[in-house]
Amino acid sequence: MVEKLVIRPVEARDIKNIFELSNDDEVRAVSIHQEKIKWDEHTKWFEKVRNDANVAFYVAETAAGDFVGQIRFVNENENWIVSISLVKKYRGRSLGKIFLRQAMMQFPLRRFTAYVMPENTSSQRMFLVLGYKQTGQKIINGRTYFIFEYDPVFIIAEMSANHCGDKNLAKKIIKTAKEIGADAVKIQTYTADTITLNCHNPEFKVSGTKLWNDKYLYDLYQEACTPWEWQGELKAYADTVGIPLFSTPFDFSAVDFLETLDVPMYKIASFEAFDYPLIKYAAGRGKPMIISTGISSLEEMQEAVDSCKAVGNNDITLLKCTSAYPAEPGDMNLLTIQDMIKRFGPQGVKIGLSDHSMSIVPPVVAVALGAKVIEKHFTLDRALGGADSGFSLNPEEFAAMVKAVRETEASLGSVDYTVNEQNRKFARSLYVVKDIKKGEVFTSENIRSVRPSNGLHPRYYEQVMGRTAVRDLPFGTPLSLKDVN
Repeated sequence: MVEKLVIRPVEARDIKNIFELSNDDEVRAVSIHQEKIKWDEHTKWFEKVRNDANVAFYVAETAAGDFVGQIRFVNENENWIVSISLVKKYRGRSLGKIFLRQAMMQFPLRRFTAYVMPENTSSQRMFLVLGYKQTGQKIINGRTYFIFEYDPVFIIAEMSANHCGDKNLAKKIIKTAKEIGADAVKIQTYTADTITLNCHNPEFKVSGTKLWNDKYLYDLYQEACTPWEWQGELKAYADTVGIPLFSTPFDFSAVDFLETLDVPMYKIASFEAFDYPLIKYAAGRGKPMIISTGISSLEEMQEAVDSCKAVGNNDITLLKCTSAYPAEPGDMNLLTIQDMIKRFGPQGVKIGLSDHSMSIVPPVVAVALGAKVIEKHFTLDRALGGADSGFSLNPEEFAAMVKAVRETEASLGSVDYTVNEQNRKFARSLYVVKDIKKGEVFTSENIRSVRPSNGLHPRYYEQVMGRTAVRDLPFGTPLSLKDVN
């Protein structure tokens, strides 16, 4: 019984295990290339793949170090092609599902595709259970493969200051976020000194907000920050729970610190969205970049995108955001999402929503408009207080939002004009509604369009009128062209 898998990047010592697994008869039978692999070919391939920036290569082991299997994600234009195989003795025990889920956690916000042979029903079930959708077929090397794709809306639970200075409360937020369907938890990495100055000049005093009026920035951030000494423990706890945890860095030192935690991506807040040196520094780590645009002009949005691309990072998501706390739905202008998709989509940029409202309607509308990421503040209980509690959803509200988003996704489906003939069974068609003798003229008195659909399509009604019957047609006969002279 394997209770837990250890997932790690492939190492040089794995070469023999990968070779033997790759040449397993069952593995070769379901592989795109089915010929046995020679050792010298394998060694060249192994070194090439291990050093390829467009390949993420992992192995799974038991806690005792026994080799369980391998998984590779190959990046093709930001679409990651999945290949997974397990050692024979570990097959049929749901370990592939566990392995793939844990490996995918290392790459949140990615689009994954798998090609599965029709007869490989166990792999098909695994991908479907993990939320992949079967989207079509593809011919590869003369053989048919089913296409499974994973690209759902990515829902982020923003903890921010809702831990209220209590590390155990922070852990409860992480665990609850996982339980109610969030795809990731986000924290923030700053100190009062890295984000502002301990200065009491008038411009450092908050005004015009419902939540933080008359507070100095330094005091607000000192109260709201997540202690850095917690963050490694919170990241490890999230890994155990099974949900990715990442953060918003506010300066270079925060990026350096978060790299030691191996966070899977970075979020840039609206008020840092035109700090291009910070964006470049974070994007240079090669991880997905999410950038809120609550106070950015269109020109500044483009400059933020260009800053990421300037350091070779093309995995970018811009979030439509209304920087009000809380935001009123009437001020959100969500149609902007469609325009952002038109402007930035051709550049390979995804669009989402960072929502500070107290409603679950804006995320649903955003998804219907094409948003691929939803970020929403989350608290266990607004009564606990905290700097962000006034615009955070509680567990029941957040769970309702997740459900509504997933139902919206399912309802959107795909462009599909196919007709279900079974559903047309009781559609209208042309029927004889009065006994007709051979040679009698068809009129509106003896032919009508009625349910069900066994007769001629109603499009023939005008064509039939005035012509004559080829044979006697009793009441209730579905009309056919062969009955018309």
